[in-house]
Amino acid sequence: MYLNYCNYLSLKDIDKNIKLCGWAQNIRLLKNIIFINFRDCSGNIQLIILNDDMKLWNLTKSLTNQSCIKIYGKVKAKDSYDIEVIVNKMVILNYSKLLPLDIFIKNSDNIKFKYRYLDFRNNKVLKIFKIRSNVNNIIYNFFHKKNFINIETPFLNKSFPEGSKDYLVPSRIYHGKNYSLPQSPQIFKQLLMIGGIGKYYQIVKCFRDEDLRSDRQPEFTQLDIEMSFVNFNFIKKLINNLINKIWFKILNIKLDKEIKVIKYNKCLLKYSTDKPDLRNPIKFSKKIYNFLYFNKILSNKFDNIILDILIVNKNLYFNLNDFIIFLSKKNLYSIVLLEVYGFENNRYIYKWSNNYWNLNDILMQNMLFTLKSPINCFYFILIGKLLINSYLLKIRNFICDYFKLFDKNKFISLWIKDFPMFYYDKNNIINSFHHPFTKPKISDIYSLKFCKNYDKLLANSYDLIINGLEIGSGSKRIDSYIIQKEIFNILKIKDNIIKKNYGFFLNSLKYGTPPHMGIALGIDRIIMLLTNKENIREVIAFPKTTSGKCFLTGAPD
Repeated sequence: MYLNYCNYLSLKDIDKNIKLCGWAQNIRLLKNIIFINFRDCSGNIQLIILNDDMKLWNLTKSLTNQSCIKIYGKVKAKDSYDIEVIVNKMVILNYSKLLPLDIFIKNSDNIKFKYRYLDFRNNKVLKIFKIRSNVNNIIYNFFHKKNFINIETPFLNKSFPEGSKDYLVPSRIYHGKNYSLPQSPQIFKQLLMIGGIGKYYQIVKCFRDEDLRSDRQPEFTQLDIEMSFVNFNFIKKLINNLINKIWFKILNIKLDKEIKVIKYNKCLLKYSTDKPDLRNPIKFSKKIYNFLYFNKILSNKFDNIILDILIVNKNLYFNLNDFIIFLSKKNLYSIVLLEVYGFENNRYIYKWSNNYWNLNDILMQNMLFTLKSPINCFYFILIGKLLINSYLLKIRNFICDYFKLFDKNKFISLWIKDFPMFYYDKNNIINSFHHPFTKPKISDIYSLKFCKNYDKLLANSYDLIINGLEIGSGSKRIDSYIIQKEIFNILKIKDNIIKKNYGFFLNSLKYGTPPHMGIALGIDRIIMLLTNKENIREVIAFPKTTSGKCFLTGAPD
């Protein structure tokens, strides 16, 4: 008799003799009948043991919850929609002691992940990893049909600094030397393009020794993609199609085919972050500032930044004191509230709390007409010293929550491009904003050599954001030996270090390197979105703590 699985049985199998292997999830003993909620890797089904076979009855009474069993029985109709199995033979493969966690309730992280292998017996947890498996399958089929080549790159290699610290593996043969685990396959995928592969992809593990958080683990999985002879629009269309296919196949949701593209600097001005969650519709604007400045209402002494937020709603209620209390927690911004609640006789009807500027009604009307202001709206006018900071993001979220503007059921994507090429850290040391193999917008060596403001240079780089989570990051790569060498010089990497760490790669750029570009998508973060989880640990089989320890094994040791 073939082995059957719970979820593959249906009403069409009624009166069939079957064999099942799995776990007695829950046992209910009544006077003349025993019910077992039986589980295997596919799902659950109800087993029934009758007291007409005393050997089977007594064996079943000895069962403990979560014992591993094999049963033989007949499928019967439970009702017009469901089935159950009448058991006629049972083999107890292994008894179970009392579990150290309850798989039917929410357990603390230290218990849940310490006994992660038992946590998988919770169907909700198992469902996450079935989704993950399906996503991987969609990816493989998608790229296979588009003639991409799946190539694996090494895990044991030398260190190629990419912004984080490396994990090192000591060599047994070469005493005092180490292999480095890859932060990404960056160098190797570029070498594949130089080798003429053309279109490469792989689902690969990456390792970064950095501070952990809700969307970051020391080892993570990414979809790595690289192509020759393509441009950003090609990459964008390819990834849009892939993301749309995943969301439709897994959630039956159709995303927008065309995803909005915004430049990095504009994104910061609008949302005060380079990872905006566009389910929050609030944007920052400088329209009121521009009006005040143009009409010379701002004095030369006025050195504050002025940002405005427009909220439109016909049934608004807002208690200004709530916002003042929120702002007072950090003395960074002051607030002016402008309420526009009517329009009669070709003039706006408004009220506002203003202690900063002396605007008569003529100027106010002029400003509102210039703004093309709707009615039944609020303008929050923020006055402070900082244009971009995390507190502005909190203000944006506070107002969104206050007016209940957030739609948790939406998925909104955004491409951000033209990031800075470099940045200066707190010690005034120049660093790559993305990584040192990103091609700058300035592609001629003379403009690069004589550039005076490196932090003003833009990179051919781009990120994909979904619901405030960075899902993917990529760039056009440097395909010129001279440009790559100059980038290393700008980063003040010494010649002997360049030769030692990157000599072989620089040399490879001399052999007819094709223009190439790529992107890496975070598989773990995609699964977080698809399963509505807020922590990356929930979608990784055996994750680490925020301090980098393994709940289960106690590693590192």
